[in-house]
Amino acid sequence: MRNPSEKIIPAGHLYVKENVLKKHNLTGVSENKGLWAKGLNLPRAAEYLFFAGCGYQQMKYIEGMMGAVKSAGKMGLGIGKVTGISKVFGKIGIDLTGITAKVTASKEDPYTPVLASSVSVLRKLGIDLGYMNEDEPCCGSPMYYAGFESDYADHARKNYEIFKSFGIKKIIGLVPGCTSALKNIYPTYVDGYDLEVQHVMEVIAKLLKEKGIKPKAKEKVKVIYHDPCQLSRYLQIIAEPREIIKSIDGAELMELDPEQGGKWSTCCGGGGMEATHPELSERIGLRRAEELLKTGASLILSSCPACDLQLTRMIRKLDVNIKVVDLMRFLDDALS
Repeated sequence: MRNPSEKIIPAGHLYVKENVLKKHNLTGVSENKGLWAKGLNLPRAAEYLFFAGCGYQQMKYIEGMMGAVKSAGKMGLGIGKVTGISKVFGKIGIDLTGITAKVTASKEDPYTPVLASSVSVLRKLGIDLGYMNEDEPCCGSPMYYAGFESDYADHARKNYEIFKSFGIKKIIGLVPGCTSALKNIYPTYVDGYDLEVQHVMEVIAKLLKEKGIKPKAKEKVKVIYHDPCQLSRYLQIIAEPREIIKSIDGAELMELDPEQGGKWSTCCGGGGMEATHPELSERIGLRRAEELLKTGASLILSSCPACDLQLTRMIRKLDVNIKVVDLMRFLDDALS
């Protein structure tokens, strides 16, 4: 019997919840989680665990799926009907979602390489990293923000046991939402939670200063930094990305009006809103892109896969000559 709550909960949230619980990622697309790390020789045991998260790995699929859902919407098919059709195909052994995601995925994938760049930067700064490969769990944070508190609490407790079974004590997170979950939300639901969690920006900003390292950009460039909501508001990491950018020789950091940056930064409209309110998401995204463009910068930097995707889409829509690059890739290049 269908749960009555399913009639009022957006289909996109239910879809993500099911994927997290059953397929351990955001989209439900099956793939080897450790594929991006092939050749990096990351041990499973080290002083710090690198938590890659689903975001950067799954964003190439999410980008394609968003386009497919938009096309379906033009034919009168909302996301609820689309997911319903996918379930019907699933009952006869056809993974329609996975097929669609892989077929529509962009040939250019600027997201997954951010993971390798992050490992590269941390290693260049002397950090001993480990990685769980295919055993890394999904943090489950979209379930929490969608209101599935009971499911999320159980998921958090199970993940904690997985971390403990690997002997993990210190975690360096990359995706802001994942890092915020592991640092701020898990302790609420897990008794005796004792993991030390830091975001990669905290670690890097501190090490660059301590070691006196001066990265150098390949060419002089004016950049503007977009603060992801999870990073600036939930983790209060605002100064660190700017310290990193200012340390890079050749990078001139432009700034927005005070009410548009830092803790007051305008949301880009990404991070899940596309699945439930696509038109509103686009309006918010275009407004944010226009704010960033007014600074006169020729490069937009950010530190979140959802923001990277949303801002890239909006820049394409505005048809302007400016690039969106993740800060970790920009920094890795400047350290080479």
